[in-house]
Amino acid sequence: MIPLPDNVFRQLVSRAIRRDYLENVTGFALLFLQPLMLLAIYTFVFTTIFEARIPNSGGIGFVPYLAVAFWPWIAFSEAVLKASGSISANAALIGKVSIPTEMIPLSTVTATFGMNLAGYAAVLLVLALFGTPLQWVGILPAIPLLALLFLFACALALWLSALQVFIRDVSQVLPPLMTFWFFATPILYSASLLPPSVAAVMRFNPMSWYVEKLRAFLLFGDYRLGLADLAVPLLTLLLLWAGLRFFRRVGNHFEDFL
Repeated sequence: MIPLPDNVFRQLVSRAIRRDYLENVTGFALLFLQPLMLLAIYTFVFTTIFEARIPNSGGIGFVPYLAVAFWPWIAFSEAVLKASGSISANAALIGKVSIPTEMIPLSTVTATFGMNLAGYAAVLLVLALFGTPLQWVGILPAIPLLALLFLFACALALWLSALQVFIRDVSQVLPPLMTFWFFATPILYSASLLPPSVAAVMRFNPMSWYVEKLRAFLLFGDYRLGLADLAVPLLTLLLLWAGLRFFRRVGNHFEDFL
């Protein structure tokens, strides 16, 4: 195998950014335009057609309520979808270069997450300029929360990228599953609007915790902690640890299936 330099992870991240965004005019434009278009569509549908209202919003409009949760979801879902096929897409590297194979999906998540969160920072600034009363102190707890969401994306990327090598249908099944997960997460609506039985089930959706915590920190200045604030981070770290072990265990067989 051909050895690579020690900074290989940084090179892989840089290559992913250049390939998907900087050297691709369409990719760079869609990085900002696609979420903005979706945000505009959802805002029109839910505020004009359905006349949705956010209960106990404290004067926060629908657009900031949606945007604060929507961009992290875009970063998370796009990172997972891209990383899930990263091993197959980089089959030429498997077994030919001396790198830990898990660097491939993890670098894809890092590049995608980083670029989308740059857009998230820009959106927060635009919201503030248009008069949204953001809780700037809330950025301090929001940063480790976003870092934890990044680790959650890394965990899923390890599981799914390894499975996709052996089960090619993963790439077909995953996009509709992510769409279902999006609508099952209180991004377009408040969980308080759900029937109690549905809301109880929703508590087992870790993404519900992430988006609701981001809104609490950035929009409402609510920094209270509860049992879920311990359970979800522990679940994320456990899933990441198990995903890394699973990936390394099956990684020795990648060459046979690529």
